[in-house]
Amino acid sequence: MYPPHTGVEMTVVIYDCLKEWNLDKKVFCITLDNVTSNDSLQTILKGYLNLQNTSLCDGEFFHVRCCAHILNLIVQEGLKAASDSLFAIRESVKHVRGSDGRKQKFEQCVKQVEIDINVGLRLDVSTRWNLTYLMLESAFPYEKVFACLHLHDRTYVYRPTLDQWRRAEKICEVLEPFNEITNLLSGSGYPTFNLYFMKI
Repeated sequence: MYPPHTGVEMTVVIYDCLKEWNLDKKVFCITLDNVTSNDSLQTILKGYLNLQNTSLCDGEFFHVRCCAHILNLIVQEGLKAASDSLFAIRESVKHVRGSDGRKQKFEQCVKQVEIDINVGLRLDVSTRWNLTYLMLESAFPYEKVFACLHLHDRTYVYRPTLDQWRRAEKICEVLEPFNEITNLLSGSGYPTFNLYFMKI
C-alpha cells in the first residue's frame, strides 16, 4: 500500500480486498497492533460492515488487541522492578562489546576462569523485552568472567553484584515462559488465535 497510511486509506484498501475475495460477510474480528491509525481503521471498517448488516454479533468483538503486544506491556511493566540489575548487566555487556581491546581482555578472563562456553554475549534493546531475556541468558554463564574482568580492567565500573546476578536469574526464570508464548504467538506459518487462551 502506498502512503498515506491513515486509518481511512487503510480501511478502503482492506474493505476492497474483503469485497474482492468475497469475505466481507464473513469477518468476525480483526487483530491489530496498538497504533492510532489502526484504531481509526477498525472503527471505520466496523462502520462499513455494520451498514451492510454483515458484522457478526453486531461487531461487539470486532477489534481484538494483539496478544503479543499485551504480553509486551505486561513484561515491560514487570521489568521496571529489576531495573538496577538489568542496568548493571546491560552496561557490562556494552562495555565488553565496546571495543576489540575489551573483547580481548574478556577472552583472556574466559581462559583464566577456565570455562568452556561458545555462547557469545548478546546486547539487548531496552524496548524489546525478549532481547533483554536473551541478553540475560547469554550473560549468566560469564558471571565469574565479569568478576575477573573487574580485576583486570580499571575502566569496567558496572560489575553486577552477587545480589543483582541472583535477581537477574529470577527474572530470567519468569521471562522464559513469556518468551516461549511470544515466539509461539508470533508465528506466521500457522494460526495463533487458538493457542492464546491455553498459553496465557
